[in-house]
Amino acid sequence: MIRVRGAAILAMAALAASLLAGCGASESGSAAAPDERAESSGPAVGESPPSPTRSATPSAPRTPSGIRTRAADLPTLAEGPQPNRLQIGSADLDIPVLAVGVAKDGQMELPPNPNTIGWYRFGPAPGDQRGSVVLGGHLDSKEYGKGPLVRLSELEPGDSVTVRSSNDSVATYRVEKVEDVRKTALALGQVFDRGSEPRLRIVTCGGPYDRDGGGYRDNLVVTAVPV
Repeated sequence: MIRVRGAAILAMAALAASLLAGCGASESGSAAAPDERAESSGPAVGESPPSPTRSATPSAPRTPSGIRTRAADLPTLAEGPQPNRLQIGSADLDIPVLAVGVAKDGQMELPPNPNTIGWYRFGPAPGDQRGSVVLGGHLDSKEYGKGPLVRLSELEPGDSVTVRSSNDSVATYRVEKVEDVRKTALALGQVFDRGSEPRLRIVTCGGPYDRDGGGYRDNLVVTAVPV
């Protein structure tokens, strides 16, 4: 069981804001507009702390957000099964899940390849009895083009979502809602909730592409409940 108290709660809140604000452009270039994807880079969701107890993951490109947190304030993680695959039949989506954490600059990792998705390893895991399991990934990237997360917008309430874990366990969820939310209006405490009923939150970029801002205006958030 992962517990967060005091300063750690503030650190988690800062990290959550970093995740959602950073889902725009990667270090290698700005996020692609719909008609420019072959020449531009995709959205980002940031990094991992120097010494957490879960297995290390590759570092990922990030978008500076000005939000910082200290790795020392983050909880120690118990070893346990990690999600390793996300499957959504109605979206023709079957991709690897990589454990991600917090970087030295306070941002959250995203796998650089939009054909994978990151699991926020400082939060609940599939099968935990409380809180939101958070998965986040790039919509597209300069190097790889469009990723399968572009199809998340096609999901409808009632669609089935499967998350497989390293111990061969399978967690099945039912989509409750799919929302495009302005990044500035997103309820971070709800997305990264650790104490309420179990949920799955899948986060990527959404809405129109803002060329001046160099990223997407919104976050697309899929909320699903255990079956």
